[in-house]
Amino acid sequence: MAALAGLLAAACSQGDAATTPPVEQKIQPVQVEVYRVEQTDLDGVIRASGQVAFKSETLLSFSAPGVIETLNVDGGDRVHAGQLLATLRRTTVGADAAEAEIVRQTAQQTYDRVTRLQAAGAASQADVDSARLALERARQTVSIVSPASGVILSRAVERGQVVTQGQAVFQLGEDRAGVIVRAQLSSVEVTRVKTGDVARIEIQGREPRTGRVSQISPKMSAGMGSFEAEIRFDDASGLRSGEVAEAIISAKAGDAPSKSGMIIPAIALIDARADQGMVYVVDDKGIARRRAVQTEGMTDAGVVVIAGLQPGDSVVTRGASMVREGDPISVKQD
Repeated sequence: MAALAGLLAAACSQGDAATTPPVEQKIQPVQVEVYRVEQTDLDGVIRASGQVAFKSETLLSFSAPGVIETLNVDGGDRVHAGQLLATLRRTTVGADAAEAEIVRQTAQQTYDRVTRLQAAGAASQADVDSARLALERARQTVSIVSPASGVILSRAVERGQVVTQGQAVFQLGEDRAGVIVRAQLSSVEVTRVKTGDVARIEIQGREPRTGRVSQISPKMSAGMGSFEAEIRFDDASGLRSGEVAEAIISAKAGDAPSKSGMIIPAIALIDARADQGMVYVVDDKGIARRRAVQTEGMTDAGVVVIAGLQPGDSVVTRGASMVREGDPISVKQD
């Protein structure tokens, strides 16, 4: 009887355990700050990043192979048109010195004759260039002369070095073409910018400069996925090629249709890639919902969003990195 009573007690205990509901673990809300999205007029300014550069950056080389004898300039030096930059002793003039001298004299006579004919209007500039090249190739000593005034951006060789024909020796930034910012525009931004638009150019460590959009590429860069715009400085004194710049372009087009969108704080955007990104939107039940958005650059106020959000949406800002899809949200009160 005692054994039977024990079995009944155990069965009752198991029955009570089976009917006892599990204790629910309450998920603690994530405390965040939110931003209420509003529709806004996006016409006005576009921010575009780029680099300072001479519009014309020319590689200079010798017209024949040989050994470099003199280097008269270095990177950073200013030069003027016609200045002698370097000389080279040819290594392929020929074994017969007398024959080489005859070839040189013939080339000199041809160049002099073509130059006179050009002055009389009987020869073209192409004829003169061809004769000059033939003369350079015939000389034992070949030189590099600056084709324009500007700055030597880099020197790639040393004195005594053997170089091949066409091997880069200097890179010259030419003054005559001016200094620009090569800025990148998205496919949407490029429709709002036109040549002549005024721009404010910011470079770290320097006073802001002004300029104007001088050229816009008609073709998207395959590697960048963007369109290049050239912005010419009003005053480029003291600037260096390669400096990183940000251009704020006044891009209001006269007859262009008005464009609107939304601007959200940059801190709200997560997993940003090119013109795509993700944000967390708090629904009417206080739950975080992950949502894809399409962006179009930045302004002083934040990231421009042109698709994926609606006016009135509450977007998580501070604390977004701690939120996951479906988390309950507690909005931090100021």
